Amino acid sequence: MRLIPVKQALSMIENAATTKSEYRKITLLTAKKDRSLCLEHGENGVILHEQGYRDESTTFAGNAPDSESAFEATRQCKHAVKQAFKREFPRSHKVYVSAVK
Repeated sequence: MRLIPVKQALSMIENAATTKSEYRKITLLTAKKDRSLCLEHGENGVILHEQGYRDESTTFAGNAPDSESAFEATRQCKHAVKQAFKREFPRSHKVYVSAVK
C-alpha cells in the first residue's frame, strides 16, 4: 500500500471504473483504515464496495465493451464512484491505495 494525494486517487479510481481498465481491483483506505472504497471487475461487471459511513455493495453490469448499455453502466459507475469517494473521504488529503492488475 502506498499513500497518495486525494486528487490522484480520485482520477485513478474513476479510470478504473471503465471496462478497459488495467486494474482488476483497487482499494482506497483512510489514514486510520476505518473507511474504505473498493472497485473490482467481476464476471457480472464492475462492483463497488463501500465500508464506513455506508456498508453496501453496488454492481454495474456491462460486459460487452461496445454495447450502448455498457456505456451507460460505465457512466453510472463513474458517477457512483465520485459520490462514494466524496462521502467516504470528505476531509482527507491523502489516502492509502492498493491496486491489483
